[in-house]
Amino acid sequence: MGAWNIIGNEWAVELLRLAIARNAASHAYLLTGLPNIGKATLALRMAQALNCEANNGDVCGNCRACKRIAKGNFPDVRIVGLAEQAAQQKASESVKTRLGIDTVREWQADIALRPYEGRRRVFIMHDAETMTEQAANALLKTLEEPPPFATLILVANSAGDLLPTITSRCHVLKLRPVPRQQVTQALIEHWQIAPDDAAIVAAWSAGRIGWAAAVAQSPDLLQARAEQLESLIELPSKPLVERFKWAEGWSKANRERDELFAMLELWQVWWRDVLLIAAGTQQGLINIDRVEDLQALSRLPLTAIHKTLKGINDAVTQIRENVSPQLALEGVLLNLAGAK
Repeated sequence: MGAWNIIGNEWAVELLRLAIARNAASHAYLLTGLPNIGKATLALRMAQALNCEANNGDVCGNCRACKRIAKGNFPDVRIVGLAEQAAQQKASESVKTRLGIDTVREWQADIALRPYEGRRRVFIMHDAETMTEQAANALLKTLEEPPPFATLILVANSAGDLLPTITSRCHVLKLRPVPRQQVTQALIEHWQIAPDDAAIVAAWSAGRIGWAAAVAQSPDLLQARAEQLESLIELPSKPLVERFKWAEGWSKANRERDELFAMLELWQVWWRDVLLIAAGTQQGLINIDRVEDLQALSRLPLTAIHKTLKGINDAVTQIRENVSPQLALEGVLLNLAGAK
C-alpha cells in the first residue's frame, strides 16, 4: 500500500503530500472521479495530513489527531453530504436528493471559527455536484474569501455538474481508475482473496478500489451483483408487459438513488462489453466470467447494440434531471436489443 495508506492514484497523493509539507496547500480542492474510486478516503487522509502531529505532510495514523479524524470525532474536521443532511431531517420528511442552502449555511457558520485543537480547520463536502443553485451560490462567497486557517475539500463524481465559477476557484484533482493488476494484487495481499477470484473482482471493479475493498469485506455483495446482472440479462427474453412490470417494480420499491444508479451502471457495463466483443476485442472487458454470453449477444445488429447502450445512458441523464425512473426505464425497455 502506498503513501497515506492509499492504493492507486499515487500522483495525487504525492502532489498533496508535498504541498502540505511545504505549507503550500491550496485553500480549496475539488476531488472528482468515478463513485467508489477513493475520493472520500483521499479527502480524509488529506484532513489527517493537515493536522497530523508529525507536521511533515505524512499521515502517521497513530497520533491523537490522526486517530480522532479517522473515527470522525475531531473538532476541526467537519464533513457534510447527502447522508449527513438526511440524518438531520425529521422522520416525516422525504429524503432530499440535493444539498440545500441550509446545509451549506450551517457549514459556513463553522468555517468562520478558528481551529480548536488542530492546526487547520478542514471542511469536506461529499456529493458536491448535488448542490442546489442557491447552495452553490452561497458556497461561492466562501470560496472567494476563505478564512486563512481553513481548507475546503469538495468531493464530486464530475466537475461538469458544478458551477464553472466554483471549479475555477478550486484545485481540481480528477482521480483515475486504479490499474486492474494493482487492484488484483491489493485484494490478494490485503484481503487474502484467492488469485482467481481476485482477478474477477478486480475486473468487475473497473478500477474502483473502494468497490473492490467493500466486496472483499462483504462477499454478499458479489452474490447480489450476480443476481442483479442475471435479471438484467434475462430482460430481452421477457414479453414487453413483464419488462414494464420490472420497471414499475423498481419505481415503486422506493430504492435509494445510489442503488438505482448502481443498477444502471451495471447495465451500461454489460452492453459496453457486448459492444467490445462485437468490435472484435476483449481488451478492457469487465465481465470476464461471462464471455460466452457476451459473444452470443455480440451477434445482434450493431445498430441495436448502440441503441440499447445509448438508451441506458439517456436514462441515467433523465433520472438525474428528476424524470420518473419508471418512465426512463421504460424508454430503455422499448428499444432493448434482442427483445421479443
